[in-house]
Amino acid sequence: MKKMLIGTCLIALGFPLALAGCYRAERENLKAALANAESERDDLKVRMDAVMQARDQFQKQVNQLTGSRDRLQEQLTELAGSRDQLRKQVDELIASRDSLQEQASELIKSRDAAVAEAKKAQERIDMLAVQLQAETGKVRDLQEQLKQVQAAIAEFQKKLKL
Repeated sequence: MKKMLIGTCLIALGFPLALAGCYRAERENLKAALANAESERDDLKVRMDAVMQARDQFQKQVNQLTGSRDRLQEQLTELAGSRDQLRKQVDELIASRDSLQEQASELIKSRDAAVAEAKKAQERIDMLAVQLQAETGKVRDLQEQLKQVQAAIAEFQKKLKL
């Protein structure tokens, strides 16, 4: 029984010592796992910081692009207004051109009528000039005859006085 008591004591003392050895090994394993986990955590923090910086840069780019888009939208609106004004001006110019073409057509008709009237007037003037020459010739003939008659009357008067 003494032997059994000693065996039991040895087992009782050996078991905790064996457990203590297991505990140390487990503790070392846990420390290594903890160190691994901390290392992974630190790597994840670094990666997370890089992702956060990239996100911030992307957000900044998104904000810049949004501002650019808004400015371009404003320019597009202004250009659309300018385009509408230009269309109105083009329409006005087309209407003005059409009106001017009508006026030019009327002026051409008036000019053609005036040219035709001028030709008729020139023909009449030419005809009147011919008539005037004929009448002038008749007047000269009559003046000649008048002189002859006056000369004959003068001669007749001389003969009567004699």
